[in-house]
Parts: sequence; structure tokens; C-alpha cells
Amino acid sequence: QRWQPLEDTAYRSPNHEPRELIAMNMNVLLSVFKRDFVSYFTSPLGYVFVWLFVFLGTIAAFWSNEFFNANLANLDQLNFWFPFIMLAFIPAITMSVWAEERRQGTDELLLTIPVADFDVVLGKYLAAVAIFTVSLLFSLLCNYLVLETLGDPDVGLLAGTYCGYWFVGLAMLAVGMVGSFMTRNLTVAFILGALFNAPLVLAVWADSIMAPAWGQAVQPWSVGQQFADFGSGVISLSSIAYFVTVLAVMLYVCMVMIGRRHWARGADWVVQAVHFAIRTAALV
Repeated sequence: QRWQPLEDTAYRSPNHEPRELIAMNMNVLLSVFKRDFVSYFTSPLGYVFVWLFVFLGTIAAFWSNEFFNANLANLDQLNFWFPFIMLAFIPAITMSVWAEERRQGTDELLLTIPVADFDVVLGKYLAAVAIFTVSLLFSLLCNYLVLETLGDPDVGLLAGTYCGYWFVGLAMLAVGMVGSFMTRNLTVAFILGALFNAPLVLAVWADSIMAPAWGQAVQPWSVGQQFADFGSGVISLSSIAYFVTVLAVMLYVCMVMIGRRHWARGADWVVQAVHFAIRTAALV
């Protein structure tokens, strides 16, 4: 009922103006964003996940004796463990992005809205980013209060570190969404989100897992290595490009997966699958 007037005004006339299309696309995008963002916090489980994220971050930052032995008011200990915490927290956000829609059958309603697939995918992604940002702000507040109580933290270093955390989340959220688009089961979506993000996190140990030459080539592509500059208070353009590239490629994969409904059946389906696989590889 909410989208019907937009359909009448924007799509029944073949001579509609571009601004009407833009307005309609923005309305749909915001509707998808609000629906996903609010639905996450209508369940107590959403608050539990946020609390666990803040709790684990605080424990990782201050529980170790190394924090007190170093006698520095920074988050060096959390910087090491943060990607692994995200490996559990990110799938908790992304598992319901699309799997819940398919499980409840509401995906058919979204797919019949006269709007581009990109707007649906972007609306859901921005909702996941907003949920993660809220969680990160709570973590920032808690950790800052602890650091300020124990010492005199460098505000610039802290801001750069949390900026890096945010970019790590942007990339891993996009990867986790791919897992949600592949299934209608929430548990499977959680597992796939963790599995797809695991190579980005575990690549930091590539030199210990594989041959030294291969390990040294793979290790710089890990989240930990790309985050290192942020952990020292440096806003690195190369690291930002890395995270933005990952999220751009993964959002494109999500658009390909949501657009599979348009593909022809039979042998043509395989041809189209290969076609979009080549396009994704070209984008990478």
C-alpha cells in the first residue's frame, strides 16, 4: 500500500521525468533501510549481539596483562583480536539480510517493486552498516571511558583506530551479505558469512600456513595487514581502497544473485552464469 502511489505516478507514464524516478528510488531505498534497521532491534537477540560485541571488545582490549605491562593508553591488544571478533559478529548482522526474507516469503514483495535491484541491495547494506555503526559507537564510548580512567589516551590515535574498525566492518558486511543471499536458512547464512570472511581474516597467518613465497604474497591482502596503518593512527588511502574494493565487488555479487530470477532456464542459465562470473572477475 505504501508503494502503490509511487508506482502510479512514476511508472505508468512513459514520459516520467528523471526526478520522479530518483524520488521513487530513494523512497524505496529508505523504506528498505528503515525496515531492516528497525526489525533488527525489535528482537531482544539484536541487543544481545550488540552487548556481546561491546563486551568482547572490552575484554580483548584490557583483559590481557600486556595492556598494563606496556603502560600505554591505546588499543593495541584489541587491534589484533578485532578481526576475529568481527568474524563472529558480522554474520550475526548479515544472516537475516536476505535469508529471513526468503524464509518468510516477503522477498516476492520486494522483487515486485518497480525499482532496480541495486536499490534493494543498497538499502539492505546501508541498514547493516547502520547497525554495525551503532554497535561501534557503543564500543568507542566504553573503551574511551576505560582509557580515560586509566591514563591520558591520544584522541587522534583512538579516532584513527575506530575509523579503521569501521572500514573493516564495511568490507566484511558486504562479504557476509553474499552468504545470506545464497540460502533461506539463518543458521546456514551465519555459517556462510563466517566462512566467506575467514580467508580475509586468516590470511594474516599465510606465511605460517603455506610456503614462504606464497605466504608473503597473500599476507598483505589480509584484513589485519590492511588495518595496520589505522592502528597506528594513519588514514591510509591504499587501505581505504582495499576495503572499498572488497565491498564494491561483493555488492555486485549480491546484485548478480538477486538478479538470477531474470535468467533463462536450461542451457542458457549456464551461459549467463559464466558470463556474470567473468564480469565479476573483470571487476576484481
